[in-house]
Amino acid sequence: MSLSLASSDTAKPGRRRRIGRTPAFAYAAVAPTLLIVCAVVGIPLAYSVYLSLNSTNPITKKWIFVGLNNYVTVLTSPDLWWAIARTAYFAGFAVVGTTILGTILALVLNQRFPGRGLLRSVVLVPWAMAPVSVGVLWSFVFAGNYGTLNALLTDLGLASWATPWLGNGFRALNLVALTHVWNQAPLTALMVLAGLQSMPGNLHKAAMLDGAGPVARFFKITLPWLKPNLLFISIIATINALMAFDILWIMTRGGPGSATTVFAWLGYVYSFQFFKFGEGAAMLYVLTILSFLLAIFYFVVLGPRRVRAAEDRPLPSSSLEGTLKRRAMAIIPPLPRRWHLPRHVARPLGKTLFFLLAVVIFIWSALPVLSLVLMSISPAGDLIRTPPSIVPSTLTFDNFRAVLMPQVGTGGSSVQAQRVPYSLLNSFLVGAAVSLICVVLGTFAGYAFARYEKLRFFKYSLWALLLTRMTPALTLVLPFFIMFRTVNLIDTRTALIISYCSFLLPLSAWMMKSYIEGVPKSLDRAALIDGCSRFKMMWTILIPVVRPGIIAALIFCFLASWNEFLMALILTSTPNSQTIPVVLSGFLSQAQFYEYGPMFAASVLSILPPVLIAFVFQRYLVQGALSGAVKG
Repeated sequence: MSLSLASSDTAKPGRRRRIGRTPAFAYAAVAPTLLIVCAVVGIPLAYSVYLSLNSTNPITKKWIFVGLNNYVTVLTSPDLWWAIARTAYFAGFAVVGTTILGTILALVLNQRFPGRGLLRSVVLVPWAMAPVSVGVLWSFVFAGNYGTLNALLTDLGLASWATPWLGNGFRALNLVALTHVWNQAPLTALMVLAGLQSMPGNLHKAAMLDGAGPVARFFKITLPWLKPNLLFISIIATINALMAFDILWIMTRGGPGSATTVFAWLGYVYSFQFFKFGEGAAMLYVLTILSFLLAIFYFVVLGPRRVRAAEDRPLPSSSLEGTLKRRAMAIIPPLPRRWHLPRHVARPLGKTLFFLLAVVIFIWSALPVLSLVLMSISPAGDLIRTPPSIVPSTLTFDNFRAVLMPQVGTGGSSVQAQRVPYSLLNSFLVGAAVSLICVVLGTFAGYAFARYEKLRFFKYSLWALLLTRMTPALTLVLPFFIMFRTVNLIDTRTALIISYCSFLLPLSAWMMKSYIEGVPKSLDRAALIDGCSRFKMMWTILIPVVRPGIIAALIFCFLASWNEFLMALILTSTPNSQTIPVVLSGFLSQAQFYEYGPMFAASVLSILPPVLIAFVFQRYLVQGALSGAVKG
């Protein structure tokens, strides 16, 4: 099939007119995504509103309409306002921590040095891990009598510094927030890296000729350039902090006392521990409103702006280069001249400091994961011995045999350990199904959004789709639980697939839109002029071109499905459908000491697929994060 422009000269006028109109194919391509999102997000949200206006009794199953009384009750509760205060502190800690740490990581990874690919893969590991696995790891690191941190202090002769780290309320809140930062900072690093890689290199070269040092260049050039990225990162980090649940469930469960009871946890307690569905729905809807306000703020502040007329004039250079030059001229203030160190001192000193920083980053990212692996091959007795020590008496694979082959495991094997193999299979099957559905539908929707985004229907439906992405999972899981129980879908993989699509389908459509925008429209037109249908054009021309984006979307959807915990915790109850994060959390309810070894072995198995993906497909992960999170 010829795609030459010459074919356009022989095309019939009627065909050219049809190509210029908005085809029915565009509406058909986006319809499944919009209908599914409306069904799995819009209906539960509406049901949640109805639920919040009623008082329910789970025993008698009677509903009494109470209007806004549930909202009045929760808004006048001191527990709610204390939870809001803790949430604000937690979110502030998370935003500042992830922004600063992520920026440092990105600045290092933006440099060329031997081993950069390895370091980038290692940095991605904490983000690729399931929050449940992160919680299991760090809860044992901070454990009181025999935790890893106290064991390290004991081995270093600093046993007097050992303390039950999670025993103090305010300290526990800070440590949980720090764990959240460790888990989320790599995603921030990828977003900052996108801004750094789009920065013209001649900006820093010109500043260096003017005598500006690295610190002055960072504050006068790099930071102003990254301002849009950092604003977007702040919004995303705030919303992620508002939705934080998994790590809190594993590490503290709102304790000690109520010291770590944040907004999301309080809504969960009201709904699924006190069974106050009406008040819980009202509380979670308040959280939804806060998230939507942040989303609207993002759309207003970071949404597309009208381009000034002066920027539309022809430029002597290419459009992209001209845009970058205009932006550079606008943001670069006068640079101060620096005091110079002698070159023979400055160069080796800079290299040494950079090397040390890279080593610190490697230790920060890898050491906790390596300690988890070490604990998984340590005897159970070594994990609880006093005084504690990080050096095991011997190495053993009994813990892995206990979870992979329970019938030949050690005598301490339990029912929970026997659930691990089947839960791994459930996680894989659900993740594969969700990824396939979301990427297939997201690719067609992304095409329509990319090619017709200026039309009102597609523009507004895209923003509505992204707005649903800001809905806290806790707000949806309560109506999901009640609705699925009504239609007998509780404890099925189907329920998980439906619920996971609620938050992954918008993400997939957004990522594919960003990739397809990079493909010239002339490619579509040439194929259509040569007689291709739009479906054939997408299948034979467009999809092969955007294959890296499809792979990236598949990886992101699979990782999110594999790591999801809240939906699986509420919607499953037996090994028939439980996924590995739920089974892993179940180990924490075991009182026997011999369960620690199998628990850490199960944790290693749960992070193995994400870690392998981070190492093998890191290039696609970086491309996907940059495209899906930064564009727009």
